[in-house]
Amino acid sequence: LSLHDALPIFLVIGGGIAGIQASLDLANRGTKVHLVEKTPSIGGRMAQLDKTFPTNDCSMCILSPKLVATGRHPNITILTNAEITGLKGKAGNFEVKLRKKSRYIIEDKCNGCGVCAQKCPIEVVDSYNEGLGKRSAIYVEYPQAVPLKYMIDREKCIGCGTCFEICKANAIKYDQEDSETTLKVGSIILAPGFESFDARLKSEYGYGRFANVVTSIE
Repeated sequence: LSLHDALPIFLVIGGGIAGIQASLDLANRGTKVHLVEKTPSIGGRMAQLDKTFPTNDCSMCILSPKLVATGRHPNITILTNAEITGLKGKAGNFEVKLRKKSRYIIEDKCNGCGVCAQKCPIEVVDSYNEGLGKRSAIYVEYPQAVPLKYMIDREKCIGCGTCFEICKANAIKYDQEDSETTLKVGSIILAPGFESFDARLKSEYGYGRFANVVTSIE
């Protein structure tokens, strides 16, 4: 394919700060972008941080405007809770298959009011916050999450029906199934982020033995 024949649509894989900035840069040029993130919201590791190194600036103060801009940008389509399952084609003409995992919430109906989480009788360890707190079985990862759409943890949910009964938007769908879709794009940007270092591998630091030894994410 010549450059002229290439599809003028980008796929950005990874919704952390790198993927967000790449999407905004492209979208502000007038390019259509699909931003794919495997977790329920964009933001990545930066959304988990309190301060940024080395300036100690507020992490969310930097990230939040970018989250809002990404969520509102007419040229950006955000696909969260989604993973790549297939890829074929070549530069300028890719065909990408995605599996979007169920939230058990109808996203178009959920308005993010949070009443469901407030009334949910189940509390579980909050893995997003490194197990330092609790969350309900229906939740968003953090208050400024984009998209601000709740999700049911079906492994922890006891099926009591409380959220279904109190949701005025009628957004709860316990039997929702995963869905698959195919995107045709011209270019792909990989911004998969990173995995946190396992501090237990450095035993000399005392992580896991001393309560006041914590990782930067914690």
